[in-house]
Amino acid sequence: MKLIVMRHGEAEAQNTSDKTRNLTEYGIQQAKNAGHWLSKNFAEFAQLDAAIVSPYNRAQQTFHALASAVKVSNVVTAVELTPNAKVQKVQKLLFNFCNSRPNTQSLLLVSHMPLVSYVLDDILMTHQANLFATSSMAIINYDIERGTGRLLQFYHPMSEQQISK
Repeated sequence: MKLIVMRHGEAEAQNTSDKTRNLTEYGIQQAKNAGHWLSKNFAEFAQLDAAIVSPYNRAQQTFHALASAVKVSNVVTAVELTPNAKVQKVQKLLFNFCNSRPNTQSLLLVSHMPLVSYVLDDILMTHQANLFATSSMAIINYDIERGTGRLLQFYHPMSEQQISK
């Protein structure tokens, strides 16, 4: 299965709570650009089977901006993807989600730092947490049963470039 781990777009610095922080105009554009890049460079990602998104405003807004270029068949909101969630809970969420939907071939996670970094590290077993810029995406060939995978590509929006492994 192809797993895309994405950090939300650039968000406003403050709001009444962390949960209600919104994307900036630049953050919305970042997420749209990421969606366009994904659909242009990976034909199989023009239609994703599913997305699991953090309930925080900025993650939800990132998903909706990205979805202007990429169609998603099934969208779920999950508290397991909030900024300080535990990697083990994310792995359990992935396992349960994919086993309850065995035909899932492509899945997008939209979450936050530091969680996206820890999730990528756990899946790749690298023991070096990678930093995600806003709207960065890691595309992984993911083994559901093992909870591990291989990095196929990393998209970094700041320079609109991607890094292949």
